[in-house]
Order: sequence, then structure tokens, then C-alpha cells
Amino acid sequence: MNAVLVIDFFVSPDGNSPVVEYLDGLDAKQAAKVLWTLSAIKLTHPASSVYLKKMVATEDLWEVRVIFSGNIFRLLGWMDDMGKLVLAHGFTKKTEKTPLQEIRTTETRKRIYENKEP
Repeated sequence: MNAVLVIDFFVSPDGNSPVVEYLDGLDAKQAAKVLWTLSAIKLTHPASSVYLKKMVATEDLWEVRVIFSGNIFRLLGWMDDMGKLVLAHGFTKKTEKTPLQEIRTTETRKRIYENKEP
């Protein structure tokens, strides 16, 4: 039996969630596909690498992968100390390789999250 993976969205110190803001910018069908993918990841953990993959050459970042109607959507995050997937950044991928700036943004948010007081 598969375990259920807990997925949470990073909230910045000013109370904003970059992933929620990204999802709000998608149209309804795109957002629904991303949310369906997140649900599939939660319920089939360990999830298929089609949907969730550890990124190489990063600070232990993970990538949620969604393809819909010719668009490639990515959510980046990390596994916290409790084994929860914390998603901190979303973008629409336009190149084969994940742009370094997208990785750096996520790594910065990870450092903020890890240094945050409980």
C-alpha cells in the first residue's frame, strides 16, 4: 500500500504564497490539471517520475511536472524534515533545461523556510 505524501505551499514572511499566485495566473483548465497532478502525487507516493522527480545538481530540490495542451508547467520545492513536500515556486517551462534563475529562486525560498522560527 502506498503512503500518502503531504504537500504544502511555501508562505513567504509577508504572508504570500508564490505557488498559489502562480496557480491563480493559470486558466481554469490548466490549474485543474496541475491540481489533479498534485492529487495523484499525494495518493500514489512514491509517485511516478513522470509527475515528481528529484532534480540533479541542486540543493535537494524536487520538481512537479505537468504537461497540458502543449504547455509545460513546473512546481519546484523540497522535502522538509518531516517528509512533507513543500512547493515554493511555479513557472511555465519554455526551454528543455530548467532555467537557473528558477532553481535559484526556489533555493532562496528553501533557505527562508529552513531559517523560519516555528
